[in-house]
Amino acid sequence: MKLFTPSVEQVIETNKFLCEQGGNPFGVLDEGKIESALHSAFYPGSYPFQAGGIAKIAGVLCFYLVKAHAFMDGNKRVGALVARTFMNENGWDLKYPEKEKNGKSGLGNIILKCASSEVDKDEVMEWFENHKIKLP
Repeated sequence: MKLFTPSVEQVIETNKFLCEQGGNPFGVLDEGKIESALHSAFYPGSYPFQAGGIAKIAGVLCFYLVKAHAFMDGNKRVGALVARTFMNENGWDLKYPEKEKNGKSGLGNIILKCASSEVDKDEVMEWFENHKIKLP
């Protein structure tokens, strides 16, 4: 089974799409940060990678893309969407509350906590692991 992994170009196109949909400005601040985030998530480059399993890899991918601040806008959204797409393309998805006490979804809350450094990489990985479901 060949594992789907996103490219720098796909991450950039995802951000462009998200910004266009939201009416936000699109701009890549540092393409090298995207490359670094992808390399960090998929090191050493063969399954199951350093993180250990699709959900944990998705968590690492999300964490590094959010923290990279490689775009003018949409860093949190691109981290969430690219991680979820990675999971979907590899046979997995996430199941979480659509609305928690603060009105945000479970995924939205972990992304906000990641961006504000309230959680570390391991906590994001565990959140993804604890909320994974196998696609039919």
